[in-house]
Amino acid sequence: MPAKGRVVRLEDIPWRRNDDPRDWLNYKRLLWEETGSKELCVGLGELPPGKVLGLHHHVGDAEFYYVLSGRAKVTVEDMEVDATPGTAIYIPPSAKHSILNDGTENFVIVYGLDAPTRRFVWDEPLKE
Repeated sequence: MPAKGRVVRLEDIPWRRNDDPRDWLNYKRLLWEETGSKELCVGLGELPPGKVLGLHHHVGDAEFYYVLSGRAKVTVEDMEVDATPGTAIYIPPSAKHSILNDGTENFVIVYGLDAPTRRFVWDEPLKE
């Protein structure tokens, strides 16, 4: 029996944010394990001006960002990208990466991982 698809609408998904000062990314997970995906996680992320998504990696999981609006510095290992609308960034499995919104407006991306959830490991200590 084939697997069933699932449809979600952006307006039906609430914004979320992790309770960690290293992670100021507001996000909406559209497709992931809670919506029936066993293979991938796709969502919308929004980072306010002056905020960061700190250095982290996804153990064994590849990720991509596609920039919809705003601008930010995206670091992937030793590569720094001035990310603007229309920029697509591939992040290899387990590569350390971060985002700094050094612009004046919200930095908005579509992100996706080849995993059913957004599991990650911090690569910088929590500052007290």
